[in-house]
Amino acid sequence: MNSDSPFHIAIIPDGNRRWAKQHGLKGYKELYDRGVEGLLGITQAAFDGGVTHLSLWGSSHANLADRSSDFFSNIDRVFRDNIHRFAEHPVIEQYDVRINIIGEWRDSLTPKTIGAMEKAIAQTAHRKTRELTLLIDYSGNRERTAAVHSILTDTDSDIATEQLLRSRSWTGHLPDLDLIVRTGSWTDPHNSAGFMSLLADETQFSFPELLWPEFTGETLANIIMEFNSRERRRGK
Repeated sequence: MNSDSPFHIAIIPDGNRRWAKQHGLKGYKELYDRGVEGLLGITQAAFDGGVTHLSLWGSSHANLADRSSDFFSNIDRVFRDNIHRFAEHPVIEQYDVRINIIGEWRDSLTPKTIGAMEKAIAQTAHRKTRELTLLIDYSGNRERTAAVHSILTDTDSDIATEQLLRSRSWTGHLPDLDLIVRTGSWTDPHNSAGFMSLLADETQFSFPELLWPEFTGETLANIIMEFNSRERRRGK
């Protein structure tokens, strides 16, 4: 990658529940704590590898809307208890990282968790070199719908051009995605809900045969090295 160009990687973490079943874990708390444990190492590996923008899908809209109260309370706690670890971790300061949180999380999470997230955003808002985006209560389909609604209600145009649609989308300020990494397996029947589709026209993909709790910073470092060795034709 040209060191002066944005380098944007997004990660879809899949396989938490399969890993839990394999290891005899029955409660959500231990499962999601385990998934969070490796995130700081993964984040450092990304920025060490030259990534300027790292996007992590923390939960889909369906995950928060359709699951049990036990699941919701535990994932809400995981977000609340760990967001400050990102905002205050030395790697975030070292790489001048701004934390951004995208999705409908303000409409779904508890006030205490919302407050913790707002604090993390404010703490890092002055940083400009790199960006860590957490997608919480996020659906690409709902993002597009919201963008179209914004265009139709707030502008004189009745045509949603790609440029206008992107300017009104939640992810519109981010650069195009270079690489999407999805743990689990490419053969898994997984609904990614139009994940960041407005940024993904020329995106490449990596499907490590690992469940999310098995995925490490070293795994990502190897994926980045392999990606940088690819010949990118961009449709030519």
